[in-house]
Amino acid sequence: MAQKGWTVHFLALTTAYEKARHSRLQVWQARDLVADGEEEILDLGSEIAGEVPDHGPVSAQETYAYHGLGFHDLITQLGREKAEARYRERGRVAFEHGELARRIIAQVRPDIVLTTNSPRAEKAIIDTAQLQGIPAVVLNDTLASESNHWLHDPDYADRICVLSGPVRDVLIRSGHNPSKIVVTGNPAFASAAELRKDRAASSGSGSRRVLYASQPLPAEDAEHKQRVITELHRIAAKREDLELRVRLHPNEQARAAAGPTLAEDLLAADIVITHGSTVGIEAALAGIPVVLQMGSQIARQCRFEEYGIAMANEDVTELEMAIDRALALGVASQFSMPANSLGNVAAVLEEMIDYR
Repeated sequence: MAQKGWTVHFLALTTAYEKARHSRLQVWQARDLVADGEEEILDLGSEIAGEVPDHGPVSAQETYAYHGLGFHDLITQLGREKAEARYRERGRVAFEHGELARRIIAQVRPDIVLTTNSPRAEKAIIDTAQLQGIPAVVLNDTLASESNHWLHDPDYADRICVLSGPVRDVLIRSGHNPSKIVVTGNPAFASAAELRKDRAASSGSGSRRVLYASQPLPAEDAEHKQRVITELHRIAAKREDLELRVRLHPNEQARAAAGPTLAEDLLAADIVITHGSTVGIEAALAGIPVVLQMGSQIARQCRFEEYGIAMANEDVTELEMAIDRALALGVASQFSMPANSLGNVAAVLEEMIDYR
């Protein structure tokens, strides 16, 4: 990007700052958007966030700035009483970040904006940019889930970069102009796509390895999830040709546990079972058959089977047959994204800047 003469500003909120601050980009936090003399914003943040330690990945000042800007924005929209009620109900998920978006755009005065498709700060920045006539590009994280309803608004953003052709088709059916949806692939999945080559070069032997990609599910789906895990253990116990590996989601572990990396788990896996984890997408990109176990809210929303990522299995009691069928058919082995996804996204940005 430097070779193109671009100056890149990166808004890195909360824990993202630690990962971004060592880059060569100009990195912004929420606290950079609170001017000297605006102690009332920090005081407001301190009031609702409470006392927080000033160490670790997120400083106390950043926490207070983030909460202060978010809560001040709610007060401006709803008034103090309703803002407090909404914050008590939802916590920081209540923040819509309109004020934060207006401030970062006023400070940076960008020629173009690039964000993911997340519903809060990122969406607020897209909306603010569009109101001000600034080209807005969304790098869609994964698919086009119905839960991301704002992504299906034909007026949302000026370009949407997507993972694959089927994702593009879904958004076009939502009413987007076909020229607006560009299949670029996603740099976040580039390493998973590279695993396809490594897997092709390795020769498997012995038992087939079943990887269960666990993830947090809503409380009402807890019993369903336990049934799936119990069934997988039952299958593995009676089948000498199948070996089970359960991979916990980071949010399901009290601390970072030593063990295989995701890349190592995928390299070793012959099939992946998921409720809708992004591990399923990575597995499909690596050429691994995926079974989407239905029965949870997440599985219904992600619709992996409609994108050619996975075979859907409705009944937990038929999971063994689904595993055998997916292994035999090589389900999702053809799912792929374009090479050089980072370059493809950069080309979209360049086109938009030149057009402007």
